[in-house]
Amino acid sequence: MYWNATYRVTTPLFLGGADPDANAELRTSTLKGLLRFWFRAIALPQIKKWTEVQELENNIFGSTKKQSSFLMTIHKQKGLTVTNTGDNWRNCHGLLYLGRGVVQEKRTEIQIRPYLEPGGSFTIRLQTKRNAPKDTAFFLPLTLQALGLFGAAGARSRKGFGSLSLESLTCDGEEIWKTPTTVEELKECHKTLLHKIKLSESGDSLPEYTAFSSQSQIWIVHTGTDAFELLNDLGYEMLRYRSYGRKNRGKHILPDHSDAEQNFADDHDLILDFCGGKQIQTHPRRVVFGLPHNYYFISTRDNVDVSPANKDYNRRASPLFIHIHALNTNKYAAVLTLLPAIFLPPGEKIEISSGPRNKVLVDCDVDYRYITDFMNRPAFSQSKVVVWP
Repeated sequence: MYWNATYRVTTPLFLGGADPDANAELRTSTLKGLLRFWFRAIALPQIKKWTEVQELENNIFGSTKKQSSFLMTIHKQKGLTVTNTGDNWRNCHGLLYLGRGVVQEKRTEIQIRPYLEPGGSFTIRLQTKRNAPKDTAFFLPLTLQALGLFGAAGARSRKGFGSLSLESLTCDGEEIWKTPTTVEELKECHKTLLHKIKLSESGDSLPEYTAFSSQSQIWIVHTGTDAFELLNDLGYEMLRYRSYGRKNRGKHILPDHSDAEQNFADDHDLILDFCGGKQIQTHPRRVVFGLPHNYYFISTRDNVDVSPANKDYNRRASPLFIHIHALNTNKYAAVLTLLPAIFLPPGEKIEISSGPRNKVLVDCDVDYRYITDFMNRPAFSQSKVVVWP
């Protein structure tokens, strides 16, 4: 038994090898890792226990003790052009905000890592071996769908870069999945997948790791005719929501010179108090968007790092996934998927530090409501389509 899944790259894909600053390329190992992630995400609602999910994952995808139950190849690559120019990124403040780390604006130029341009496509083939577990035939096609409905690849993938839209899925040469061409059809594809993984039967508690659960939120929030502009608009909306703004002539402004909303002014004041030597007992509310969470104050020249105290964890990736889905050649949809889970293991602290002599440990107390507040922004109200719950 084999499956062919064809994906279209809808946004810039920052995916490289040993030296990502020098080149961009598709890598089988990276894509297989993504399939592992989405398998874990969709398997938990049905299997219930993480230990059992992990056991099945090792049986299907392989481990240090056994080979995977399928062979994976990439073929039919079309239009995957590599570029490292960012001239068309100028003044795209939403993209610059979402893409920190792979792209930055320095005075008169945009510095950007090599990436695969949007518009290209490729096909993943998965072929099962004779001794494949019986659950392989059920979970692999659903995993391929989950990647192509919610996911992305490469650096800044949870911020919408490298979005992969599933265009075709066949099993032994026969079509088993129909490409959505409208928002309503996309919603139905989502709901069909969620029904098959028995999401409605999942418990009320937060999962131990990032996975679908009853507390997940899936919304189609916006549509447009240009995927690049759609992601930029979404990024700028997040910038409006989260930014304190840059001080200019007595007020704080955003890059387009509009007034900053300062929805999280208390975060700014909390960290500024910390820099001034005051004792603080909580962390900024915005850590729910992921760790590390950094600050720089021009007025005091203080750099502050907010991160897990236990460096074995290093970071906590954002629970919010941005995905730009191609509906047809002239229309795209922005999908926001919130997969809340236990943010850090019980008892783990968050460290706030501005240097080796100035640090404090605080309890982890995140509230996912601050992400749903973003998803409820007025900018999305007219076009928003709720998929789940």
